[in-house]
Amino acid sequence: MRYAKRPVVTALASVLLAAGLAHAKVSEEEAATLGTERHPFGAEKGANADGSIPEWTPKWLGLPPGLDYAGPGETRPNPYADEKPILVITAQNYKEHAENLSEGQQALFERYPEYRILVYPTRRDFDVNERIKERVKWNAVHTEVSNGVETLKNYNGGMAFPIPTGVPELMWNMRTANCYESYHVAYDGYGVFANGERAHDAVDFWQSNPFNNPANPVGTTEAVVGDYIVWTFSERLAPQSTKGQMTVVQDPMDFKNHKRNAWTYDPGTRRVRKAPAIGYDNPDGPGGMQTIDDHKGFNGAFDRFDYTMLGKKEIYVPYHDYEFNNKKNGTLDDRLTLNFLNPDYVRFEKRRVYVVEGNLAKGKRHAYSKRRWFIEEDSWLPVMAENFDSRGNLWRVGYFLSDYQYDSQCYERHTQVFMDLPSGGYVSNFITIDRMEPDHSIPYMNADQFTPANLRRSANR
Repeated sequence: MRYAKRPVVTALASVLLAAGLAHAKVSEEEAATLGTERHPFGAEKGANADGSIPEWTPKWLGLPPGLDYAGPGETRPNPYADEKPILVITAQNYKEHAENLSEGQQALFERYPEYRILVYPTRRDFDVNERIKERVKWNAVHTEVSNGVETLKNYNGGMAFPIPTGVPELMWNMRTANCYESYHVAYDGYGVFANGERAHDAVDFWQSNPFNNPANPVGTTEAVVGDYIVWTFSERLAPQSTKGQMTVVQDPMDFKNHKRNAWTYDPGTRRVRKAPAIGYDNPDGPGGMQTIDDHKGFNGAFDRFDYTMLGKKEIYVPYHDYEFNNKKNGTLDDRLTLNFLNPDYVRFEKRRVYVVEGNLAKGKRHAYSKRRWFIEEDSWLPVMAENFDSRGNLWRVGYFLSDYQYDSQCYERHTQVFMDLPSGGYVSNFITIDRMEPDHSIPYMNADQFTPANLRRSANR
């Protein structure tokens, strides 16, 4: 697919961006369309021209009736388990469907003759968390972004910009697309190489989003909550060489004036150290076929790229991917086929997505010279990514398998994969088929649990 670059900011907004004073607030009247004329998170409520993307008509909030669910942390039942693909795209017919495929997807068909995309009906059946709806509507008339993309201001949780006016808002939406206050997951990661060998790691992971703390009334901003928007704590479970290593990360909402804080506990030396290398393009995951800032689509500071919107497209993207981690449906080995995840376990739907491109900024360094993100409009989740090497060649194609979480009552990121085209390998993490599903029902975890002091306490337990 060819993308024609176009700005998404008006001339006035361009001036504001240059001055570091871009404002994304909308009027009370426009915000009132959320949940009425628009999806509560800002998406187009109506169907597309041919009806292949239906109107948002919510019939379920949380667990649909009749499904057998053991609860948070357990396999979530698939409400669409009986559906069959309506289209199978292959290397032989993909050019007929190129209008709804990304450049990276077309490259996968060219690289791998056996690659397939199984397309299912597009479903827009779920309503979303009422508390987050209120926060999102408040954000619409209060939240701002400034210093280009670097600084989020007057934010109170949930998606920051349901009615975005420019690229900075889209980037922050991808960052703030969650509805939970805290969650816990244990997951495996695998690097699968072209010769069939695998590298493996496993992680116990906790995350907290302080602005979503239910104790904070709607409208509670950084003046009360503080300067940090995400806290994480992770402990290595495998391989043996890094088992017991623990890391905490604190991400600010103002990258212009604050940096990411990260500390690591090393069980070999029994010491806690500052970890400045946790960020940007440092290799990550088993096999090193992704960067740290590839994690969950994009994380960390924004300063190494200049961002442009390439358009809003209808593309076949991963969505409602319950089956990939379904413990009742096959094994891990069934999923980890050569070159790419087994297509039989990856559901694609036609969705409306914003396509944003980042080009390496002048004077900056990064392994990628160019990046693209595909941001789904109902959830604001990144669903695909494309990364280019220093010569401008397509290098890695990423998928983010998302699904509706019954406990948080929102769509959340789950398993991700980056396919490394030159080597024929890939890395996939947040695989839970042999571990536990994300549990968003845990009590809110406060700042004290995401500090170097807590690393020391945890090491001595």
